[in-house]
Amino acid sequence: MRVLEPRAEPDGGGCPVMDHDFSRQREMGTYWTLANELRESCPHFYNRYDGGGYWVFTRYDAVRDVYKTPEIFSSESITPWEPDPVYRFVPTQLDAPEHIKYRRILNPWFSPTAMAAAAPTMRKICRDYIEPLVPGGSCEFIGEFALLYPTAAFLSVIGVSIEHAEMFADWVDDFFSGFGGDPAGLERMTKALGDMRVFWSEQLADRRANPHRDGDLFCYLLTASVDGQPIDDEVMLDMCTVLTLAGLDTTRAELGYMFHHLALHPEHRGQLLESPQLIPLAVEETLRLYTIIFGDGRKVTRDTEFHGVQLRKGDMVYALVSGANRDPRHWERADEFVIDRRRNNHFGFASGPHRCLGMHLARREMQIATEEWLRLIPEFELGSDAQLLERGGGSMMALHQLPLRWEVRP
Repeated sequence: MRVLEPRAEPDGGGCPVMDHDFSRQREMGTYWTLANELRESCPHFYNRYDGGGYWVFTRYDAVRDVYKTPEIFSSESITPWEPDPVYRFVPTQLDAPEHIKYRRILNPWFSPTAMAAAAPTMRKICRDYIEPLVPGGSCEFIGEFALLYPTAAFLSVIGVSIEHAEMFADWVDDFFSGFGGDPAGLERMTKALGDMRVFWSEQLADRRANPHRDGDLFCYLLTASVDGQPIDDEVMLDMCTVLTLAGLDTTRAELGYMFHHLALHPEHRGQLLESPQLIPLAVEETLRLYTIIFGDGRKVTRDTEFHGVQLRKGDMVYALVSGANRDPRHWERADEFVIDRRRNNHFGFASGPHRCLGMHLARREMQIATEEWLRLIPEFELGSDAQLLERGGGSMMALHQLPLRWEVRP
């Protein structure tokens, strides 16, 4: 970290000005350590790494208030180094009242009731990915399971054939190579977005020709309306794209960190095997302690004073979620994995009106993955002593690889 001299503009009450690159690959855990250091060194600072600059708020209360006041902190841009992004996520990048109109259309599809109904199919998909791995005694967990299973589960939920799972997994990887602010990945990101939109355009055309399919999101969207009008095709493509990106990469990443933890902590594996009712709590604690969201960007809608900083209309802010989720001012045993932690009001799915639409799907996928993996492979460990690397925290952290091994039982 390079700390620069405090500057007069913007007016931050003499807060530090820093120069951080949050996009680059680092050793696993480095970003959480950095978030802790930033949070304890200052409640806010100005980061001017990319030349544009944005405010970073590091502690739980400020992060909570960013999420809870969308009238001040717009979701028009969610990446502060890109205040006018080339992509548009619907409903993610819409503010009230438009946001809630589109959110109401999608909410029933991803509700707890809908996910409970989809659970048997997701469980079968999960088993079908794990069972072929068991006899081999080892696997590369990310590539062979954590990326493919959530992708196939998501496709089944929205009514698309799971034969496309590997293609979608490649698109998601390519997109996030540029989403976090790394210029080298922008070309791959742009191509992935284009390829996804072509695919979804073909799917929508197919549903128009063959309507009335049960359990199909596209048939549902084609009959939905906003303010009494059918949804525009471009908006439907935006909706499909954000559902794909938010629904696939996040679960892959959290599964990687959860199973890394379980590989290193046989006592927690034992607790989950003995008391499987703890699995939902363990999932929530993973989302808190091993949150994949380093920070979440917003655009300021009007001049305002916020937690000691004078913000101006058009400023970008970055809520340091990884710092907030481990803030000892809010959490007891903040840096520990408390497997039965209650009242776990973390920001792993953001908060406020833009809280993650797919959170019930992600929770269900993670719970099923843990149940089925422990049923088939109850004892496992890291398959290598090599240092693990993770994708930069500018977007969302994720392990590139996680080798696991286990003893094959006769």
